[in-house]
Amino acid sequence: MPTPASGREEGRAASGSNRESIMTSLSASGFNATPVIASQLILSKAPPAAPESYVISDLGGFWLASDRALPLVELRDRTGRALGVAAGHVYSEFEGRFLPAGTVELPVEVADATALETEVLAKLAGMFLLFTTGDLPRRVYPDPAGSLSLVWSPTDARAASSPSLLLDDAAYAERFRPDLHKALVEREGAGGWISGTLTAHRDVWRLLPNHYLDLETWTAPRFWPRPGDFDRWRDLGAAAQGAAEALRSFAHAAADRFKVAATLTAGFDSRLLVATCHDELARIAFFTIDTGVPIDVDLSQVIAKRFGLNHRMIPPKLASEAQMATWDRAVGDCMIEAPRRTHLTLGELTDRDAVFTGMYGEVGRCRLYRQDLHQINQAKIDARFVIDRLTLPAHPDLVENVGHWFDSLAGQPNSVILDLAFHELKFGSWAMGQRPMTNAVKLNLLPFAQRRVLDAFIGVAPADKNTETLFWAIIRNLWPDLSAVPINKYGDARDYLTLWSKISNPNRVRRFLRDRLARKTS
Repeated sequence: MPTPASGREEGRAASGSNRESIMTSLSASGFNATPVIASQLILSKAPPAAPESYVISDLGGFWLASDRALPLVELRDRTGRALGVAAGHVYSEFEGRFLPAGTVELPVEVADATALETEVLAKLAGMFLLFTTGDLPRRVYPDPAGSLSLVWSPTDARAASSPSLLLDDAAYAERFRPDLHKALVEREGAGGWISGTLTAHRDVWRLLPNHYLDLETWTAPRFWPRPGDFDRWRDLGAAAQGAAEALRSFAHAAADRFKVAATLTAGFDSRLLVATCHDELARIAFFTIDTGVPIDVDLSQVIAKRFGLNHRMIPPKLASEAQMATWDRAVGDCMIEAPRRTHLTLGELTDRDAVFTGMYGEVGRCRLYRQDLHQINQAKIDARFVIDRLTLPAHPDLVENVGHWFDSLAGQPNSVILDLAFHELKFGSWAMGQRPMTNAVKLNLLPFAQRRVLDAFIGVAPADKNTETLFWAIIRNLWPDLSAVPINKYGDARDYLTLWSKISNPNRVRRFLRDRLARKTS
């Protein structure tokens, strides 16, 4: 195991150890001073200054300061070869469990970095960053969701969970880009974010899922998918069965390790999440946040009553102006989202230490090409097309950044590129960029963000998976009776009121028009 450089307690599993964020002060620049929050880390070539709650470990050439809420797991192959140290909660498909802190030997032999990527990382999920050690190239690999956020600065040769930990107060203010923030965040109202590897600061970049950070060059190449991985479409039935098995095993392992609560709404991703939990209903609770969306409140209660779920309604807990300012600083001022106001709500689940969400489900539902799924792989697309489908403003820096991302997928089918756009450029930057705050309130686990599940989501032919077919096929493997309640519908006149609420929202209309206009460029 890495050797702690001080007498601080070594990393341990978090079970109810989430702490509220602390805003220490306001700087003269108008930015909050760096907040101290849970489940974060810092990597540098010298022992970094870190809060007292962090463990400082020597990784041999690099130093890791990690919050003690993150277990440290040293991975070795079956020959005893050192592979790396994972900080976080590591689900192992090899054993069907979350790995304990300490040294763990995996039942594979790893000859090189390629084998690490294909034989090891393909079978790990959860929430972690893997720092390679031994004679492997020095890299940082994320889990399949990138759910433990990481940003880095080549100039500073440092990486951290958020810009607020990477930069001191003066650098945070001096390197802030108001032009980018105004164009991509402020103008988008309550749903704006900075996508790609961009952040709101000069020379600070975000690590996306399926990419690793090279600690020699301080660049982030792609490692999945590889050329040829999607040369052939997956069989719908086999893919659905494999995804169902992966989801069932993940839920069982999580229920063994944590007290889990799963989100419940009227939507499709939520329905698959409920099906995922079928075998663990005695151990997993369900909750719905009453955000003022009647259909979610009403249908969640219908589902809970019909299937005997342990379910509760939670009223939103709204953050104060000071707490929202802490949010802004902790997420690096990279997005303004609804959780900015409501992120404290999950803290009300006092008897649960982890939550399941249906994030990454939209990757499997043709989300960015549902209007032309039968033609998408015959179309001509480019980076601007991807940006339009993500309903993002075409800022020149974003177009250039996404252009490099697009080039890394040369030769992949268009549908694969667009599925990965949602995976990486939406969830990987927007949702995972929020994780420094959301994980500080309650540990978030993502059952859909497993390689076997994502391979099915992306690898089934668009015409076969359609926007619903693949999900229903997986649900039938897990809990077929759930089809008795419609998705996002009452089945009566109330459905027209739901539609009206959507088209009367100017942000929704603007993005809808961008989405439809993008179709004309194909």
